[in-house]
Amino acid sequence: MTTRTRTLSAAAALAGAAVLLLAGCSKEVPALRFGSAQPSGNRLTAQPPSGRSLPLAQWPHGCEVLSDAEIKAILPQADAIKRQSVKVTIINFNPLTEADPGTTGDVPDAGCKFSFGLPDKSDSTSNSSIKLTFTAVADPKLVAKNYADDLAHGRDDATKYHKEFEDLGTSLGPQGCYAEDLASGNLTCHQGPYEFEVSGSSTAGGVGEYPKADRNWSDKVLRQVVRTLSARMP
Repeated sequence: MTTRTRTLSAAAALAGAAVLLLAGCSKEVPALRFGSAQPSGNRLTAQPPSGRSLPLAQWPHGCEVLSDAEIKAILPQADAIKRQSVKVTIINFNPLTEADPGTTGDVPDAGCKFSFGLPDKSDSTSNSSIKLTFTAVADPKLVAKNYADDLAHGRDDATKYHKEFEDLGTSLGPQGCYAEDLASGNLTCHQGPYEFEVSGSSTAGGVGEYPKADRNWSDKVLRQVVRTLSARMP
């Protein structure tokens, strides 16, 4: 065998090895599966004084409100679920002219970001998230009034900034929900003594390409989170 023949044979062997290596590295990503709300956590039982706000020290802890089982009911393939507290600052509560002591200020854990992984071509344990934030806990009549004001402001802002607004009414379970911008899919809702916001996103391939991915995430995930929470609220 000549030197040239040996060189060509070695090159062919290396090329074949490279093909086999690439084939071994590629992986088949399972199709993303979406479930539905299956509330299983404890009832949320805030009892604000009549006509007043609940003291911040008694607000629910955001990271304890949504369980792993409830997330997996909506996203059966969710893996490595992690929680990070989100601070909420209450400056004033619009329906009240004066705030009671202890009802304004910071609530270090009134919100929570739930991060987890979903099947994707690139390995990631945190390519998806759900964010839950309580923004008011008070007498239900005050919450309803505050929500009505927020709804009106949200509608006005959507018109001003050319966003696609949707008033979802009671269709998701709570007494009221709206999406100020359907493209982002973020939801604001109220039920009983609670007003809350649900948002989040995912870069997993099964959710779709940007910008439709955010809307798909809202339709298939965030709205089921709202159904889960409202079922456990008074």
